[in-house]
This record gives sequence, C-alpha cells and structure tokens, in this order.
Amino acid sequence: MATDVRKADVLVIGAGGAGVMAAVEAARAGAGVILLSKEPVGYGDTRIALGAMSTSPDTAAGDSEDAFVEDMIRGGEYLNDPRLVRALVADAMDATLTLEGFGHVFLRNREGVLTRMEVPPGGHRASRVISSPWLGVSMCHALRSAAARADIEVLEETVCSELLVEDGEVVGAAALRTMTGEPIALLAKSTVVAAGGAGSLYYPHTDCMPAVVGDSFGLGLRAGAELVDMEQVQFLPFGITHPPALLGIPCGEPVVAGPFGRLLNNRGEVVLENIMPMTRAQVARVIVEEIRKGGGTEHGGLLLDLAPNLKSREGEFFVAMLKKFAGPFLEGARKAYGREAAEFRVPWDVLPTAHYNMGGIRTDEWCRSRVPGLYACGQAQGGVMGGNRLGSTSLTEIFVFGKRAGRTAAEEARERGRADQGAACEALDRLRSLRGSRGSRRPVELKRRLQGLMWEKAGPLRDGQGLEKALDGIGAIREGAKNLRITDLSRCNQEILDAIELPHMLATAEAIVVSAQERRESRGAHVRSDFPGRDEEGPVQNILVEMRDGRCICRRREAGK
Repeated sequence: MATDVRKADVLVIGAGGAGVMAAVEAARAGAGVILLSKEPVGYGDTRIALGAMSTSPDTAAGDSEDAFVEDMIRGGEYLNDPRLVRALVADAMDATLTLEGFGHVFLRNREGVLTRMEVPPGGHRASRVISSPWLGVSMCHALRSAAARADIEVLEETVCSELLVEDGEVVGAAALRTMTGEPIALLAKSTVVAAGGAGSLYYPHTDCMPAVVGDSFGLGLRAGAELVDMEQVQFLPFGITHPPALLGIPCGEPVVAGPFGRLLNNRGEVVLENIMPMTRAQVARVIVEEIRKGGGTEHGGLLLDLAPNLKSREGEFFVAMLKKFAGPFLEGARKAYGREAAEFRVPWDVLPTAHYNMGGIRTDEWCRSRVPGLYACGQAQGGVMGGNRLGSTSLTEIFVFGKRAGRTAAEEARERGRADQGAACEALDRLRSLRGSRGSRRPVELKRRLQGLMWEKAGPLRDGQGLEKALDGIGAIREGAKNLRITDLSRCNQEILDAIELPHMLATAEAIVVSAQERRESRGAHVRSDFPGRDEEGPVQNILVEMRDGRCICRRREAGK
C-alpha cells in the first residue's frame, strides 16, 4: 500500500495557541513547516479561553518584573523552574504585541495604552491582566488567519499516534488522517509538541475540551522525554455540580467570590471566607477536604454564597466589575442554577473541576527537551507554573513559549539531516492494524473507565491507598487495551481515534499517579490526606518521570536547579 510521506524542516503537533505561534515563528525564521492538528486549527483549550492574559508589569504603577517572578514562584510553591518564569515575564509584552499583530484586539484607552483590569486574580500582588472584548473563539479566528497567511502546510483532522525516534533522536511522527483513514509519515528535522494538557483525563469533571486527553505527555514519554511534576493538576475551585449535562462547567476562580463571598457546608456553616486573594489550589483544597469530612451537599459540592457582596459599596463595585469581565462564569451559573443565582441572591453549588496541567515535558527556557530534535511548548511543557498556575498566565505562557519553540526549532533544524521513510514503516503498520480489530473491548469503554478511575483515586484529594488502586486499575485497563474491537470503517472512524488516544491517556495517567505517590506531602495543587502538610525539612524537590520498558519511573531533583 502506498504511504503518504510529507517532509519538513519543522513539524508542529497541535494547533491551538502554542502550536500556531510556534509554526508561524518557525516559518518566519525560514523553515519549511508542517502544522498538524487533531481538530481544526484554532481549537483546543485556547478556543474556550476567557481572553484575560497577563502582560508585562506596569512599572509606572510600582509593579516590576521581579515582583511578577516572585508572585509566580510563591504561587507555584517553589516548584517552578526560575529560568522559565523569567522568560515568561521578560517576553510577556512581546507575546501580547505578536498576538495583536495576528489580528486579536486587547482593550486600550484613548491614548492607545493597554487597559489593565482593576482587580488582579488571586496570587498576583498587582494587576498585569489585560482583556479583550472578545473571547477565545475570536482569538482562534486570529490564529487561524495567521496560519493561513504564513507559508505553512496545514494538516487538519490528523491525529498523531507516535513520534519517530532514530538513534535517540526524534525525526518526525506517524499520524492518521481521520477523514480518510489513511496513515501518513511526517519526517522532520525538528518536532515541536504543542498538543495541550490532559484535563479530559478527568471527564466529566473538567472544563477542558474533549480532545485534550494527554497526547503531549504520552508522545513525549514514549519518545524518551522526561516529564516534571505531573502530580500537579490544577482544579479550578468553582465548577458546576448539576444538572449532569453541565457538570464540570466552570463558574469561577477565587476572585469571583469578591471581597465578602464565603463557602458554606451542608449544615450552613462557614467553611471559608476572604477567598478572593487566595490561589486556586488553596481554595480547591479547602473544598475537597470539607467534602471528605462529610460537609458536601446532595450534589457533592459546597455552597458559594455571594450575597454578602450586595450589602456594601465595595461589594457592589466588585459585582459590577464581575458582570463586565466574567460574563461566561455568570452565564454558566445562570444556566445551571437560574437567574437569581446569576444575580448572587442564591448560593451556587460548586465542586473543583480539572482545568490545567502544571506538569509536562521538561525543557530548558528555549523549549528544548532532553531528546535531540524534540521541543515542547504550551501546556505540553512543564516547569513554568510549578505547583499552581496564577490566573491569566496560561495565554501568556502559550504565546511566549510557542514563539520561543518555533524559533529554536527552526534554527536548530538547519544543523540536522532528515531521516528516510524507513523510520516510519513499523509505526505505520501499527496504525493500519487497528482498523477492523476483532478483540472484545471497545476503546471508548476503556477510556471512560480510566477517566472515572482518575477522578475517584487521583483527583483533587488523594491518599496512598487510593493511588495504589489507581495504579492497579491503570494496569488492568492497559491489559484490556491489548484486545480491542474496532469497526472496519475507513472514513471518520471514531473508534480508531479512541484507540490512538488511549495509550497516550494511559501513559499520562500513570505518570500522574506515580508522581503523586512519590510526592509524600501536600504542595501546590497536589493534596494528600495522609500527608496533609508541606515537607519543610529538606529542599523543595521536583518529581521527574521517564518511561522504561513501558512503565513510568520516578526520580527526584532539587527544585530551582
């Protein structure tokens, strides 16, 4: 059977904000670029972003780059790689202007100066946050337009099954065109992984897009990359609990509580006040610990009471700001709980929802992994956010490091040769063998089983016994994945897509669980009921994961080194 073979200097896997930025920057640097996307270009979690983005500090107002760096590292509970944090802060304005050059618009005053939001998200000492009159959909239209204008070959609705490794170096990828069912070999001198995080590993308890299941981490692990702090999964503290169709939809982060909002348990007792300045991880922890004690509502959450904000001038001012800048959160609450809830007169039933992966492929500040030819950016990359991401920094991250990854990959591609087609033969044979498999297990059933297991045993509150059961469950699902039943349809075969995603999900889940077992403390977004405090005796340590003989192995290193 003839094989479709494409060749490029730079291959970018993933076409959300980080991937498009990397592809455009690599093309500007003179590289021949292929941009591969499982979905249409401009999808992924970038498409559902609320549009708030941290930019460079306003020094005229007393803010500074050093203060921004300190806030991120303090909020990340000292797990961050300081090199990456400094790079994000230093390049924040450049990323902002580049995105505006793509056609996206941020709010500015009459003098053309960027307008920063008056109320900073939790963990920020000053407001560095700019916003747009439009949300992620508009941003992704701008990204799609930028990709169309650049000299880039775009492959949409094409899913990557594995990276091609030859003599310890990544030389491209194998993929499947989902519309036709045809495998394709992509040979490249440099490969950038920008396929997002793994929020949907916790479906339905997530606000992430369904396709964001851990492809980046599975691809990286199986190619020899090292992951860092995979146990650090951020759960947005306020997610909707019911009705089932809206479960996991976000209705806010700590700042939404306002100056006087409070959390109540099922007995009407105040569990938490002064929520607004806290980080997402801190608030999520309080919620899950109270639920574990038996304080949860009939729908499994706590009650977020915002009504006290209506009783003071300060609170009313905040409510007006919230209606102006957080409309999607309020709309989610209105759809779930009614108009009175959206007007803050009725409490919201809230439960943490999987939102973001702080962990990921370990890189240097120019997005190089330890594997030659392999780069990572966006949520695929670990080390930037440490143990907790401060609000509004994710868009900054994807555009700063997307640009850096594209530039580095293009420059270093000039120094490498290109592998021949033989590097892809076995990978393509594995893809062809999926269609019409006659086993007994449907891939989607195994995916749903894994997602339920991760929420129950490796979700916002963990313990050693549950993590051990999670690891056993992952092993059982992996065994089941050896016996798949897949229809023999060639075009638009969702079961083949599920079968390709499943190994990435299993590898990512195992990395999260073994890292959570290894971190015997509660730090950042990682909370263990059997180790409730931070380990203050020794130096703060990162947990590193690599794959050996098909299994995830951990080791430690001192953070910040």
